[in-house]
Amino acid sequence: MAWPGLVKEIVLLGYGSSSKRHRRGLKLQLVFHFSGCIVSSSGAQFTCGQFVYDARRFICCENTDLCKRDGTRDCCGRFCYNPTIGMCCKGKIRDRCDSKDASCCGDRCYSKKKQMCCNGKVVARCAGSESTCCGTGCYNPRWKQCKNGKIIFPQKSTYYY
Repeated sequence: MAWPGLVKEIVLLGYGSSSKRHRRGLKLQLVFHFSGCIVSSSGAQFTCGQFVYDARRFICCENTDLCKRDGTRDCCGRFCYNPTIGMCCKGKIRDRCDSKDASCCGDRCYSKKKQMCCNGKVVARCAGSESTCCGTGCYNPRWKQCKNGKIIFPQKSTYYY
């Protein structure tokens, strides 16, 4: 199966002689994935923007930044970051919110235990594990209802059984 992407052929010329008969070139064929990562090469080295790098030792982030391939770094969009101290939310590097249960809400970080993400807005949990989103707010479905994105109190019934 062929990789979808842009195929680019590059000829790297040797240095040291101006004579054409002594100039030797190494032809590389690179396949760029739509994400900007190089996924295939006919040679041992790759390019990342203006840099040539060894893909066994580095990761290229969207053809812009290089990350060491040592298990402690990852790409977040065009930039390299350390996932143990930060997190990637919609291509932006954020602090981990001092929480082990951190998650992303849009491009913001939040604690899933204490907060929730309601339509892209971080809100405090109002009813523990029963907390439910209504629009950009929180409500307890045992006591209230959500109608058209608004929290309402249910009408009391006048019927007696």
